[in-house]
Amino acid sequence: MSQEIFDFVIPLYRIRWNTRAVLEGISSHYQPRAIHVIAPAPEAKSLAKISQSWQTVPLYSHEEETFFQTVGLTKDTICAELDLQESLYTPGWFYQQLLKLGAFEGIDNLSEWYVVWDSDLLPVDTWQLIQKDGDTIKHSFALLQHNNWGNPSIVSKWDKWINSILEVKSIADDEGTFIPHHIWFKQQHLKSFAGKVSQYYKSDDHWLRLMMRSANDFGTFSEYWSYVSWVAAQAPNDLSFYPYKQYGATTERFFDDGTGLFSAALGEMLAEPLSDNRFPTYTEIDSFIRAEYKPDELPSSLSFESSPRHLKKNEENMHIEELRSRWNPRNVEVSDVDSQDNLTVTT
Repeated sequence: MSQEIFDFVIPLYRIRWNTRAVLEGISSHYQPRAIHVIAPAPEAKSLAKISQSWQTVPLYSHEEETFFQTVGLTKDTICAELDLQESLYTPGWFYQQLLKLGAFEGIDNLSEWYVVWDSDLLPVDTWQLIQKDGDTIKHSFALLQHNNWGNPSIVSKWDKWINSILEVKSIADDEGTFIPHHIWFKQQHLKSFAGKVSQYYKSDDHWLRLMMRSANDFGTFSEYWSYVSWVAAQAPNDLSFYPYKQYGATTERFFDDGTGLFSAALGEMLAEPLSDNRFPTYTEIDSFIRAEYKPDELPSSLSFESSPRHLKKNEENMHIEELRSRWNPRNVEVSDVDSQDNLTVTT
């Protein structure tokens, strides 16, 4: 195992039934120096209290409202830059992207290379984040989302943002998107990225405020795709990723806010229904997964989506990672028409 020192950063909207398992899974698989969770104040305070007995590396919770106070900014002042009118997005959606890109502005002594990880992404049959080739160290992430699904109009806006503000060509891949739900960031490249944003706007205002203004101008932006495109153009040797077919082809994504198929089946195995006060351990969930899947068919990771919008999607708008999941309720057949409780999962 590499002795490279690195931290994890995880924006978290709400503590959920799977939060403990995700944090313990990261700790078990990757052994970072620390995990920094950035959450709304009530959630940050609660996490600091309830996680004391969890099996994690050192865990620090930060309140998102004042996360950027060291540079004289609050969540309110940053979000006040937005004027999106009838946008599909909320200020919070954009702000969480800035928490990822700007984590080095809010966390003292953050590692030069740090991993941003989505709070609902559970590692299972996972990939190495650090690869060694002689004296060369590669910081690698995995492409986990296929590029044949998604909203073309939004993707085109992301592309225009990259081309216009960064003045680089957006990076593309034959199969995967660069919306991988986790990524390596390097402070050196984030600072030059920020400088480019300031240069575009010819402004001395803080770059985080300018990022929000860019959403007014372009309708949206993508933190991951923009950053990767910037690094590909400026420092290609610092860009390393696993192709979609290696780990993305087995990942699954599905709705489960604690009332879904997965958590219901897990609760049955544990002989204890999940509740707001029941946080299964990583060991418990990992054991359940290994009992449900054949050894050679384990998923690389699972994404537990909590927004009900995933239940309302038209099938043509679903990602392939959702369509193929055995935990997608649309992949369930009612085997007894007289009992909605008797369900058979089809895969």
